[in-house]
Amino acid sequence: MTRLILLLLAVIACLAMPAPAQAQTCSATVSSTDFGSPSLLTSGPVDVTGTVTVTCTSIPVLNVVKLCPGIGAGSGGTDGSGRLMTSTGGTLRYQLYQDAARSVAWGSQDNPALGTVPAIIISNLLNGAGSATRTIYARLFGGQATAVPGAYRSSFIGNATLFSYGAELLGTSTNCTGFAGTASVRPTFEVTATVPKGCTVAATALTFPTTGVLAQAVTAQSGLTLTCTSQTPYALRLDTGRNADASGVRRMRGPSGSFITYGLFRDAAFSSSWDSGIQASGTGLAQTLTIYGRVPAQPTPAPGLYTDTVVVTVTY
Repeated sequence: MTRLILLLLAVIACLAMPAPAQAQTCSATVSSTDFGSPSLLTSGPVDVTGTVTVTCTSIPVLNVVKLCPGIGAGSGGTDGSGRLMTSTGGTLRYQLYQDAARSVAWGSQDNPALGTVPAIIISNLLNGAGSATRTIYARLFGGQATAVPGAYRSSFIGNATLFSYGAELLGTSTNCTGFAGTASVRPTFEVTATVPKGCTVAATALTFPTTGVLAQAVTAQSGLTLTCTSQTPYALRLDTGRNADASGVRRMRGPSGSFITYGLFRDAAFSSSWDSGIQASGTGLAQTLTIYGRVPAQPTPAPGLYTDTVVVTVTY
């Protein structure tokens, strides 16, 4: 009986002895993030996503691999509240997040100010190998209408990424604080955006006051709101309307084919006509342009409502 007990103890002891350890090997890729060509004059934040993909081999039985994917500021740097993309004309602000609500910034071990680092857990699914993915939620911030049109980029190469990993027991913590791992990889990727040139224009109706007779001039004014991207040259002109005569004199049409002539001017003295338009360069900010209208004294036509439609053209 004593020998049997000793034999059983020996077998149990042998089963409990660990197998020779093998080093885990992981590879990782990060898809590049492209915000496309958003119009910063009219759009708010632009949200897109990227993907971290991790594949590991030689994962021990009853173990997982914890990988902590640290992402630094990138070649564009940071302004303290977000990451930056750069071009020859300036910068664009964006951020990378861990969650779809874009409330938890994705940071790095080397620069905690950027945010925290999430953990990716890779399980042993088959023959010691496994893989996992994690979504990166990216946001290009709104309120950047003054950005100069062009191609913007931030590259993540070299020390801009640090994905540390190591084997841990099942049920390990998903906290990456203080985790150094036993090995690391440094995948590369880019964040890009292209800011196109553009202009927007809005106008209010020019309404002359009701008048009994046109024995003297009648005046009124309205406005145009023009916004063009920064450093974008543009030309703005007003056509002569739908009812102009053969010589280009503006006219409003009323009942029974009657007309009232009028003019549009750029100054309150009615000395500079809108017929020649203007040329300038955009700033990314809204510019308000005043249109001064004047109906000169003329024979009074039949009573009624007189109207015209003027087309505003912006070339950039």
